[in-house]
Amino acid sequence: MAQSRILIVEDDPDQAALLDRFLSQWGYETKIAPDGPEALEFMESFDPDLVLLDIFLPQLPGLEVLKKIRAHDKSVSVPVFIMSADDSDEIRIVGMSTGASDFIKKPIQLADLSMRIQQALELLSYRRKIHELNQRLEHDKQRLLRYFSRDIVEKILSEEISSELGGKTLEASVMFYDVRGSTTIAERIGPQKYAEFISDLFGRIMDLIFDHNGSVNELLGDGILATFGCPDPTGRDAANAVEAARSIRKLMKTYNERYLPPELQEDGVRYGMGIATGKIFAGNIGSFQRLKYAVMGDPVNTAARIQDLTKEKNVDLLIDENTAQGLEDSETLRLSGDYMLRGKKGAVRVFEVNPVTQALNS
Repeated sequence: MAQSRILIVEDDPDQAALLDRFLSQWGYETKIAPDGPEALEFMESFDPDLVLLDIFLPQLPGLEVLKKIRAHDKSVSVPVFIMSADDSDEIRIVGMSTGASDFIKKPIQLADLSMRIQQALELLSYRRKIHELNQRLEHDKQRLLRYFSRDIVEKILSEEISSELGGKTLEASVMFYDVRGSTTIAERIGPQKYAEFISDLFGRIMDLIFDHNGSVNELLGDGILATFGCPDPTGRDAANAVEAARSIRKLMKTYNERYLPPELQEDGVRYGMGIATGKIFAGNIGSFQRLKYAVMGDPVNTAARIQDLTKEKNVDLLIDENTAQGLEDSETLRLSGDYMLRGKKGAVRVFEVNPVTQALNS
């Protein structure tokens, strides 16, 4: 275990030598600074875990040194014990209000000093561990925010939504988004540009999904699987899914007009979306060594098949009847037809939403 480092800022050489000798015997690594400017240099080069600071120094007063120490983010939490033979209330109050962690009266009682140093370093260790845990938590939070909206992430982190193996069955809406002709696009612009293009496009689409209380469950290379209503139902998940799809539609129009790589600007990027609503399983599957949050069920398969149907029908968005029944503005819908979809026993009634024709859905 690394030794704790203590900086002794003391202009009295005998007092400094005494502290240095005893602190070294107690197992600490020490440095002595006879004045303020040298002390501030040691704060950078020595990076102490604790500072013993005499208030009365010849060049730069101890309280000024303390202010400069506290002004730096790196040393703002480092314990600083101020030392003085003057233990008046005024000195104590000024010192503590300036940022001192403790006050040590001279002549110093070494046994008492040892106990206080040990307590301060233990507290510093706890603070550093908490800071490290907070950093990990923030890192995990940022990773979760890639897939879930902020409110869902907060519930996951507060354990309102379980992160254990297993899950639950619930009503939700499932959306599949697909980029048409991704292989051709990749060949035309090359793998590096394709990765940059798809990352930029998907980032914008994911933001819209999150804005409508959705979650991104899978990135499929040239597509996105998103859900609305899991792991946290809202009561209007079908409407949220369709509103998100409409927003994506507007985004794609703008994206084709403004943001495409030069090689794709002539033909543009075509896409399709399918939405289905019903009972799904949502939760963690796999093992404790490797968990994956997944959604499974008939609506997932139906949404994928409906998205495939948009190619045949030459439209950008189709939804199933369950989704249509969850909308407040059904007048924007148009019956597309009843279709036999792969994997389904009966016909599925499908609707178009504010129909938009795509000239070339290959």
